[in-house]
Amino acid sequence: MFQLKDTKVLIASVNARAEKHGDRTEPAFDLTCEVSCPSTVLDMFNKELRPMLYKKNDQPDLVDQADPEALTALRFPKVDALKWELDLAGYAIRVAYGIGGPSDIQLGDCKIDGFKFKAQQGGTVSVRFRVIAHPKTEDVGRLCEMIQNTIEMDVTPPEPATVQELFSDNAAPAETAPASKKKTRVATLEEWPFPTENNDTTKAA
Repeated sequence: MFQLKDTKVLIASVNARAEKHGDRTEPAFDLTCEVSCPSTVLDMFNKELRPMLYKKNDQPDLVDQADPEALTALRFPKVDALKWELDLAGYAIRVAYGIGGPSDIQLGDCKIDGFKFKAQQGGTVSVRFRVIAHPKTEDVGRLCEMIQNTIEMDVTPPEPATVQELFSDNAAPAETAPASKKKTRVATLEEWPFPTENNDTTKAA
């Protein structure tokens, strides 16, 4: 599950809009964020993403030689940013502000979507995403001050609600009904061309 801890994140934009909640209209804010991470962050989304975008370097430098199996070279250098359809909810966001601690901006019950992955040579990836938040009035101006600035941020997923969510990476596949073991009866010459299921019973009678 996607998460970040004490990570430098660029707040690219902060947009205000209105959200409908039944008959009520409430303000909401979209924070467009960008972060540069090791490509292993892609494993949080799907473990097949990284080998799809990267390969072993055919001309390894000293860094690559330290781990010859590392996927650091772009498999498709001309591919642009990859969109990833994923909607997350219930996230907690901490945005570092001032001296930290009590002065940090805390955003609860956030939604996250709009993921884009831009693979980069060397084994890093740029992750772009949108945070839908409802900050306190006093925090709105502070967030706007951070536009186009890199700040420290925590992105924390909600606690798992079920055991299956807790062990989602190793969850057992759903059980399927066993296949029918009904035997197919071969028609006799007397029955051909119209075999019937109760033919033997009729003959016995």
